[in-house]
Amino acid sequence: MNDEYQIQYYGGFTSVNGILWEMEIVVKSNRDITPRKIAFGESPLEIDWAETDKLEPVCGSSATLNLYSDTDRQFVDLYSIAPGAIYMNVLREKKLYWSGALDPELYEEPYSFNDNYTVSLTFSDFAILDRLDWNRTGFMTMRQIIQHCLFYTGIKYDNIITHISTTVFSINTKGLLDDVTILCDNFFDEDNEPMTMREVLEETLRPFGLRIIQKGGNIILYDLNAISTQLTASEVTWENNNAVLGVDKVYNNVKITFSPYEKTTLCANQIDKVSLKDEHKKIAISTDVTKIAKGFDITLYKKGEGITKGDKTCFFNIDPIYSGNEETGVAWSVQTYTASTNSYTSYLNKPVFQMDELIMQTARTYIGNASEQTRKSYKLKISLDLLFDVRYNPFEPEAKGNEEGNMENLKDWCNFSYVPFILNLHTTQGKIFHWENKSVKNSRSYSSSGRCSWLGGPGKWGDAYLAYYDYSNRKSNTGLGGWQQNKPIIGYYRDNLPDSFQKKGAGELIELPQYTGWLELKIGAGVETYDYKSDTMWQIKMKIYDQARWVLYKPPVITLVDSNGKDIKPADIVQNAWLNKSAKEEMSIDTIVGTLPKSSPTALGQLYYSTNNYLINKFYRAGNNDLLERLLIGTIYSNYADRKHTLSGTVALLPQFGIYSDKNQDGKYLLLSEVQYPREDESEIKMVTVCPDNYKCVEFTD
Repeated sequence: MNDEYQIQYYGGFTSVNGILWEMEIVVKSNRDITPRKIAFGESPLEIDWAETDKLEPVCGSSATLNLYSDTDRQFVDLYSIAPGAIYMNVLREKKLYWSGALDPELYEEPYSFNDNYTVSLTFSDFAILDRLDWNRTGFMTMRQIIQHCLFYTGIKYDNIITHISTTVFSINTKGLLDDVTILCDNFFDEDNEPMTMREVLEETLRPFGLRIIQKGGNIILYDLNAISTQLTASEVTWENNNAVLGVDKVYNNVKITFSPYEKTTLCANQIDKVSLKDEHKKIAISTDVTKIAKGFDITLYKKGEGITKGDKTCFFNIDPIYSGNEETGVAWSVQTYTASTNSYTSYLNKPVFQMDELIMQTARTYIGNASEQTRKSYKLKISLDLLFDVRYNPFEPEAKGNEEGNMENLKDWCNFSYVPFILNLHTTQGKIFHWENKSVKNSRSYSSSGRCSWLGGPGKWGDAYLAYYDYSNRKSNTGLGGWQQNKPIIGYYRDNLPDSFQKKGAGELIELPQYTGWLELKIGAGVETYDYKSDTMWQIKMKIYDQARWVLYKPPVITLVDSNGKDIKPADIVQNAWLNKSAKEEMSIDTIVGTLPKSSPTALGQLYYSTNNYLINKFYRAGNNDLLERLLIGTIYSNYADRKHTLSGTVALLPQFGIYSDKNQDGKYLLLSEVQYPREDESEIKMVTVCPDNYKCVEFTD
């Protein structure tokens, strides 16, 4: 049989008020288990919700079970099991009340006795999430993220009950948890290391002021404004004379810092040299054909990581000695010269003018939908380093021993050069769009106005090109030879280019798409080269392809730049407000999920509407429509700008989630902490006054 959870131990007791409590310990096992009844120590069960701040998102709890061991080491098998393999379910009057996983690190028992002693086992509900890495990418609704985390806790619960006052629209639709999606790529760092499940759960809830707690057999999600305005308070019953009146913290000011994880480099596939394997050929290149000094070694590999290569290509790695620099990339053509036989040896493919063949393909990278105004503020830039060279050693000057005649031909014949690419957008709605700029390439102009656009359907070779040329001398110089980066697309244009062309820098600028999705870039084989000297259109000197010795590519780079093609410096968004200028302590909250005053097409931490994955800039709460961070400040102001009462002591057990009142104090109270003693039907609590959101006096500052 497959592993499944089976009851290994069970038992129960009746409280002082006649309430039946039952516990069952379930174990994951691939064998049939005969349940064994257990006996309890003097205080059989305690359930503890440790004190947490009113804004702390995850209100975890633990339960300690004190068992009577009538034989030596009766329960030691529970100590050696990995976390998540053993759970305890608590039932109150035959209904699920609490559930949690055993923490074997907290197992202890007396060592000096052989039998008749008490063993304490501690179980917890959310603690296991600290040990588990987040494991999903792509879009998920808030509900899906929460349920995903709850699944990995392994705890049982009847329902998820919500008391949430934040909405996407002034009139609620499906509800916040289903209306809002989050891009889970945000939960991985630059090295692709994931956050823990606990961190993801916390950061999903934090900006909304949401809290999660397990109580009474249910999972409850709530915010302070909702419970203050929507729930009716239940009066607590004090059990003895140990009640204490106190006060909560008051803060001077609050600063909320939202780190949106704005990626200005969308794609920079780096081929890890260590990943290169399955060697195809190692080739030694001298400084020139006389072989006086060794220039560099280039090794070709069939396999590597960092980018997907085409079937007819190889990965390469250059180890410089006297020539070049250490480089990795994808090779299409490598030819060497042997002086003794006056012959060339080709190790891959012949250089070609045009071919429908893949050189390499990037992994998909996220791009968000943006308003028309935002799209006008940004552009994408594609940069590709290409080495198309006719010299024996492309990293040494042309000379008699290094193909000086061929290099003259390259400069004379190859004044306009183009590499085909396909840029597809795979939208979250399952559609595909592609970028076209071929109309510019086929024109006699440099202007891209009205000639470039995103069109429906997947792209094909010939739809878009990267251009290589000399800005100032397209008559007698080339954009090839050695490592060269592409310039903005132009056609057969022989007049002077605008100064802005060169000032924008190298790279092809592309308008932002209007849909959310993932970009996928393909680089195609073939380097189309054209001669300047014509009064009609292109001239092609095919002989250059017989003379070309090298066609190498570095992995392409896609970056987000401003509308002028200049680099962008991402920055955190900070919101400040005064709370109480007479107080001393400051409050600071950092978030990684939230809203931006101006939407970003690449910030992973933004929020989206689930129906169409459109970006959300503002939310509604308590009659206010604002950035999420400013709504959170409203909640903070309402609960920390002045003194709030706390009450602590022993009360009659509080079996269900709720808010509470006291006959001698005004206001509604939320539990900050609680330790339940089911046999005694009592709870040790600390509770604090909570208030609905009030923005009338919030003084926001820069």
